[in-house]
Amino acid sequence: GAAVKDTEYYDVLGVPTDAPEPKIKKAYYIQARKWHPDKNQSEEAKVKFQAIGEAYQVLSDEKLRAVYDREGKDGLSGDKTDVAMEQVDPSLIFTFLFGNDSFDDIIGRLQLVTQTLVGGSPEAETFTKKQMMELERRRVVRLAVALRNFIQRFVDGDEDGAKAQWTSKGEELVEVRYGEQILNTVGTMYKLVSTEVIGSWSEGMDAKVQAAGMQMDAAKNAAVAAQTQQKAAQEGGTEEDALPSMIEIMWNITVIDISSTIREVVMKVLKDQSVSSDVRKKRAKAVQELGTIWEGQKKKVTDGKEQNVRNMYMSATNAAMEATLEKMKKEEAKQATNLD
Repeated sequence: GAAVKDTEYYDVLGVPTDAPEPKIKKAYYIQARKWHPDKNQSEEAKVKFQAIGEAYQVLSDEKLRAVYDREGKDGLSGDKTDVAMEQVDPSLIFTFLFGNDSFDDIIGRLQLVTQTLVGGSPEAETFTKKQMMELERRRVVRLAVALRNFIQRFVDGDEDGAKAQWTSKGEELVEVRYGEQILNTVGTMYKLVSTEVIGSWSEGMDAKVQAAGMQMDAAKNAAVAAQTQQKAAQEGGTEEDALPSMIEIMWNITVIDISSTIREVVMKVLKDQSVSSDVRKKRAKAVQELGTIWEGQKKKVTDGKEQNVRNMYMSATNAAMEATLEKMKKEEAKQATNLD
């Protein structure tokens, strides 16, 4: 049989470790019939029947079997229906949950994701605050170039064409996980920061106060959610109970990140001294119009199911698991190539 970390499930079903799926299925039926509680009332039969069911549940699922072969039971969740959470990179769950791959040219890679990715790497020790700031600076520059290009059509005079393009881009983005929330937050910031630049003195002050208020509210909400999570843990709540608070914390950290990054990006585009003041004014008007559109866009279908926090988290976790397994497969293929 194939070399695997743990053979217990194969032994329970009486099959070799390289047994194909049909053979596993057949062995399960034979064993299950033999030890079924209806046919055999002994305590041993009960235990055996349960073990056979668990073994089949894992070995009949290609994804779970691959993890079991490599990690043994440690690689699986407590109920053996999924990959153990420790195997999954938390930054991947975060990335998939807030769908920010689709928003790559708008908000870039969120700081929390960068920190988690770096935190799990060998360079973590030497990774300094200065380097983090440099990454953030590059993020702002890249996003400013993308925003400048995205509004150019409006600046060049095709205002209707630009607005139609922005609206259709927004319609795509609201459909990804947390897309509506992210897009609306970005829209609000575009509107507020551009108003600071081209509005009257009092409009500019109002916009500044509102933008700062958004960040303060998010920080407050994150703190409240953290307290709720802590309280639930002290009262012996499950991971399941802590989920809404955990996502609330993640979301509010995201709001703080998006709003501070977008402020810098917009300021870079609108204060660009390499263009005339006329172009700067047109850019500011464009960003304000874009913000107004994106701030108000909503999902077409709100089927309740997608909006459910648990469903969103589970689907993000699932996507992260798929990505983790894909990464493991690539690493194994690379190792195999190196051995050849």
